[in-house]
Amino acid sequence: MMLRKKTFRTYDEQIDFIKSRGIVVEDKNDAVEALSTYSYYSLVNLNKHLYGGLKERRFIGNPSLLDLQLAHMLNMNFYQVVLKGILYIEASFKTKLAYLVSRKYGVMSRDNINDPNNNFLYRGYYIDSHPVSTNILRSLAGKLRYLQSEKDRHSYSHHFLLANRQLPPWIFIHDVEFGIAIQWYNILRDQDKNEVCENMIWGQTDRRPQNVSIEKAKTFLDGALQVLREYRNTIAHGQRVFSSEMENSLPEQELFMLLPEDVLTRREYESGIGTNDPYACLLSIAMLIHDPLLMMSFLSELQSQLNFAHTMQTAVSSEMKDPYEILGIPPFTMERLIELSHQRFGDISRYYFDLSQSDR
Repeated sequence: MMLRKKTFRTYDEQIDFIKSRGIVVEDKNDAVEALSTYSYYSLVNLNKHLYGGLKERRFIGNPSLLDLQLAHMLNMNFYQVVLKGILYIEASFKTKLAYLVSRKYGVMSRDNINDPNNNFLYRGYYIDSHPVSTNILRSLAGKLRYLQSEKDRHSYSHHFLLANRQLPPWIFIHDVEFGIAIQWYNILRDQDKNEVCENMIWGQTDRRPQNVSIEKAKTFLDGALQVLREYRNTIAHGQRVFSSEMENSLPEQELFMLLPEDVLTRREYESGIGTNDPYACLLSIAMLIHDPLLMMSFLSELQSQLNFAHTMQTAVSSEMKDPYEILGIPPFTMERLIELSHQRFGDISRYYFDLSQSDR
């Protein structure tokens, strides 16, 4: 199969090509600055789905280049806030995992995962029947060796190792990738996994309701963690979020078992909302936050980006798409997430968001 040859185009040539595709260029100098800042690919190719679809050559509706620029900015800014929320959950998950391992299996480790002496990576502490258990433990031991090497001499972990000769789990976990941390959790014994799961879903101080199965809770957490990991990697690498490209999803039965009322309906879920789309990612974050200040900060930042988009739409944009359509989230997103916050945190949440509304 012959590869299709790509042609280099100067900024002037890119502008002519943009015009030929039905995109309005109001000021040539502004267009050159936009193309040199964001790139043709980011402004044009990544917004094609909003104006007729990927198969259409011309942009239906004749958007301006400024419309495409604002759409790209909204995507980048909004999903950087989403990434921050995912990192909150990642840190919480790693902290709970390291706390359990340290409390039950000690603060020291050895290169040999078969050595039971002072070794939190000893394979006997984990599920031997898990098909990848040995590989995961060896991978973690390899990470510890790397942190001891000169290749990582500038890291905090390396300096801690030089001074203390050991790296306890609560420090080591910071150098463990999110995906590897999830795998570490998955090879825990059932009792240990149950503890981490309950603390993630109900917090450190609340307990699982008796009518909720721990097995179903673990199924939900597995799905939520995988959704968050996939969105984290996509956003962190600067890629545009398309739910059609996301492989992981929230499990229906377990989601509705845990989800408060009025946050999502079965019909909405069956239409794809809350499955593997950005709303599912936002639900996963909100359902795993147990600090009211963190919840209010996160939701306020999301709302701020939407407010900015609406203001810019009113002030300078001619045909900018609805911000919710650009982001791929339902128009009720913020209303439902704030309601979830109210149900979780009560008066403090209602007071804060009522105050925020009155300040606008």
